[in-house]
Amino acid sequence: MNNFHKFKSIFIVIISIIIIVGCAYFKSFKEGLTNNDTIVLIGDSVLNNSNYVPAGKSVVDVLKTKTQNVFNFAKDGATISDCYGQLDKIPTDLNTTETYVFISAGGNDILNKRGQLTSAEIRKLFNDYMDFVKALRVKLGSAKINILNLYMPANPRYQSYKSSIDQWNQLIKEYSSKIGEMYTVVGLDGLLTSPNDFVYDIEPSETASEKIANVIYLTQ
Repeated sequence: MNNFHKFKSIFIVIISIIIIVGCAYFKSFKEGLTNNDTIVLIGDSVLNNSNYVPAGKSVVDVLKTKTQNVFNFAKDGATISDCYGQLDKIPTDLNTTETYVFISAGGNDILNKRGQLTSAEIRKLFNDYMDFVKALRVKLGSAKINILNLYMPANPRYQSYKSSIDQWNQLIKEYSSKIGEMYTVVGLDGLLTSPNDFVYDIEPSETASEKIANVIYLTQ
């Protein structure tokens, strides 16, 4: 009888440990990336907005309160062509299934045209973007690639860009479904909608930093 009770106690302890570990894992999975995952940021000021917010309030700063495995290669003002230089700086040892790459590009290319682009011009820029994504996939074949679409600034002065941004976001969505698992779309267009999300009319604010960092961290 004593042996039975001893076995029963050990069994209960083992089951309890399994349940606790399982719950902890499930909680971590639901809450976002794990401590073993690495975040790589490529692109423009949407991901590197440190020039526009108080110290410690950028997207990168907020991300680092959640995980220390953050590699930021994004630069303020970067265009699609600038992303190749950022790609060159990424260590090859980040080519793992635990690496999550987030790209924000195209917005400055559209803004630099200073006016409404034709459908053909948007498609040409988009094709350039996809060429970069393919180059990224060659270097980081095991990583999970995530593309941030473009948000619409709240200030009405940017209304003339709406059709270009809408077409751009539609192309990102359509192309993702055509090529399968090459990348996942992260929608900023429905996330940054309030005037409080912007500083200098168009740059992500302190509030936006929280939103962008959270959607990145919760990406699976």
